[in-house]
Amino acid sequence: MMKNNKLQIVLIGLTFFSLIALLAIQVSWIYKAASIQEKQFSYSVNMALKKVVDKMAEDTIICKEVVSCIGKDNNNSCYKKMYQNIQWNKVDSIIKCALSTYQININYEFDIVDVRKDADFNVCKKTYFSNNLENTLLKNGVELKIKFPKKSEFIIAQIGTLFISSIVLIFLISFSFFLILKYYRREKALYLGTRDFINNITHEFKTPITNIALANSMISKNEQVSNDEKLQQYSEIIKAEHKKLRNRVEALLDIARIENGKTGFCETIDICNIIKCTADSYHVQIQQLNGKITLEKIAEKCSVHADKEQFQMVISNLIDNAIKYCDKEPEIIIRTSNKGNLVIIEIEDNGIGIKPEHQKQIFEKYYRVPTGDLHNVKGFGIGLSTVKAIIESMNGEIDVQSKPGKGTKFVIKLTICE
Repeated sequence: MMKNNKLQIVLIGLTFFSLIALLAIQVSWIYKAASIQEKQFSYSVNMALKKVVDKMAEDTIICKEVVSCIGKDNNNSCYKKMYQNIQWNKVDSIIKCALSTYQININYEFDIVDVRKDADFNVCKKTYFSNNLENTLLKNGVELKIKFPKKSEFIIAQIGTLFISSIVLIFLISFSFFLILKYYRREKALYLGTRDFINNITHEFKTPITNIALANSMISKNEQVSNDEKLQQYSEIIKAEHKKLRNRVEALLDIARIENGKTGFCETIDICNIIKCTADSYHVQIQQLNGKITLEKIAEKCSVHADKEQFQMVISNLIDNAIKYCDKEPEIIIRTSNKGNLVIIEIEDNGIGIKPEHQKQIFEKYYRVPTGDLHNVKGFGIGLSTVKAIIESMNGEIDVQSKPGKGTKFVIKLTICE
């Protein structure tokens, strides 16, 4: 559980970082697209100006008017003298036609000036000018200036679809991320609340279970009960059912303790010896079913750092499952071996097996594999989730290999304690 929590936090962090990185990439990409569009705009304007100059050079009347207006009264701008002149309108038409050729259809302002007298020339940021008009008009320093007051809006319009799509995409991804995060937090709170509720209920069961055992023990010692076969039978039923209920409650408490990161007393244990002792405890049960448990000890190194009782619970759960999920005489093989710095435990049975679609889910809490016509299997679906939690708390791994109708093999890998 602790590992899962850490993994979830890491995944949320990575997703958030990826979202920020995506946002930065999109902004950078939009900025570059705008920069490229602006360069393309400038190139198109300059090409259009060349066409304008060529057209003006072909019209001697325009050239004379320009020379005349620049030369009079120490004037530096033709606009002041020519803006109502038919030739000025003709220049405007030439410019508009040239710009349209390059698909530049926005408002503009233009002038023909003597740059030696135009103080505003060097500070006009949105101005484009022709640097060869002076030769065409035979007037040194004469330039055609054109500027676009709404140039920024034009460039944004050119990349508008791309810009809007990127903003919408970023918004949708951000919204989805925070919505998922919100539901994750809600589900986590619900899970924690449910877990605490189950743990509290389980703790509340312990006192009545203990009282039932004590009362049944006192009843069974009564002379009247001991002499009555039927009452004695009832007492044995109470005892057996009490044991089952106690084991279930203890299992719930064990998994709650493991989920909370509270493990028992860890020590260096000989797992081969514990496996043998645990398998021996099932000897009578296996004999009643005409089955057998075979131990194959190949491992020379069996020492690991773990809690003895929890590891015993792991082996007990796996053997118990091998017996419960078997529709014939159970045959269980438990082998231990070494590989590098690992001790490998294999518990193989000849049971009903597990279908491939269920194998990834069997370690989930409360999940139970459908058993078809086998309806006598009891349990809460917490055995294998407890097993996995214990093995992971020992920094080990557990895997399952199974074929329906053939049997199942659980493989546990633990690090040897040198």
